[in-house]
Amino acid sequence: MFMALKSPKKIGSLSKGSVHIVQGKVVAEKEVVIPGTSISCAAYWMMTEAWKRPARGKGRKMWIPVDVKQSNPGFFVEDSTGRVWIEHNDDALDIRKGREEGGRLGKKETSRFIARTIKNGDIIKIKGTIDNSNNKEVKDILVIRPDKKGLISIILKKRA
Repeated sequence: MFMALKSPKKIGSLSKGSVHIVQGKVVAEKEVVIPGTSISCAAYWMMTEAWKRPARGKGRKMWIPVDVKQSNPGFFVEDSTGRVWIEHNDDALDIRKGREEGGRLGKKETSRFIARTIKNGDIIKIKGTIDNSNNKEVKDILVIRPDKKGLISIILKKRA
């Protein structure tokens, strides 16, 4: 059965302790760089593949996934009613939607990467549990943390 997503709530009307969807502009005070590239962004998910033979060493070479990395140092999402902090949690941010980046890595270009990024100024729709900030985060601001599934989900992403 298909369930429609709830429409996003305005940041100024969020209530602590419940799961909400928020839509707004990404404002990142600290950006990260995708390893092996010069691409900077607010958060990313990256898969690296290598051009090599399968595990048993027989057959022809092919692209084989070797590593998956993800980074989210935390960023703000803001709309006309306020700001909310997206928790710093590399493992929780689920970037199913996002700008696709890709290219070759290394001097011999025997590996490549595919990455989904969230960049400063992008408009995103994000889902998570609303909570108060703690001592490690921005004071006096609401924070989006993982939901019961352990995820902060990017539902929609538009370029700035």
